[in-house]
Amino acid sequence: MKHWKAILVITTFLGYVFILEPNILTVTRLTLADEGEETAIKLAFFADIHIWTKKPLYSSLLKRLEDEDVDLILFGGDVLSPYTNMNYFRELFIELGSIAPMYSIYGNWEESETGIVDAVFKEAAINVLHTRSALLEIGGKKIGITGVPSHHYFSWTRFLPEGDYDLKILLIHAPNLLEKFPDILNKFDLVLAGHTHGGQFYIPWVTEALLKSGRGFSGDFFRGLYEYNDTKIYVTRGLGGWFPGRLASPPELVIIEF
Repeated sequence: MKHWKAILVITTFLGYVFILEPNILTVTRLTLADEGEETAIKLAFFADIHIWTKKPLYSSLLKRLEDEDVDLILFGGDVLSPYTNMNYFRELFIELGSIAPMYSIYGNWEESETGIVDAVFKEAAINVLHTRSALLEIGGKKIGITGVPSHHYFSWTRFLPEGDYDLKILLIHAPNLLEKFPDILNKFDLVLAGHTHGGQFYIPWVTEALLKSGRGFSGDFFRGLYEYNDTKIYVTRGLGGWFPGRLASPPELVIIEF
């Protein structure tokens, strides 16, 4: 028992990283209305759920979405993992689709499995925006959404037509190298992205430096809120991971009001 304190600390740390933090749902709120202006629409955004099997986090997500009474749900891609429980994937997204109208894009994990994912999304009445756009009217507001996995798809994306919109959203899975496309970013009021998981295991400066060393990732848009000219860009930490565990990067649901 000489090293019992060290064993206790290590066990507690591992329990937090692999059990506790991955099931702590945090809510980030963005308000797009001008100061003093009343908000009328509430959107929910999440990404990178990477379903393995049923866990407490998903029950928290469903309850929070119901409690928030959202008007629209946006999913930023990456629903799959190395060992996705397809039955639970179907069950969860059918429940999500019953809460509010839901629009989704593909993440990189869906690129080779679009047929399987589409079958579930169709059953759950979830709309897939893959290199195309949709125009919605909610609460008297005109909302335009363009959906795309990454900048690699920009050349054949059908962007929103010219017109008056109350809110123009680019829903993109990977924020890699977005700064190289100012003409695209300037078309939108809000860009919503995922993919980075906020580092998933986040150590200030170190995690970001490691990500920047990766090919094709500048790190300009990594986690949280950014301003690019008149465009707001939000990169969510996501809800899951393609490997288990999180540190200083708890799962995130983003609630947007305008």
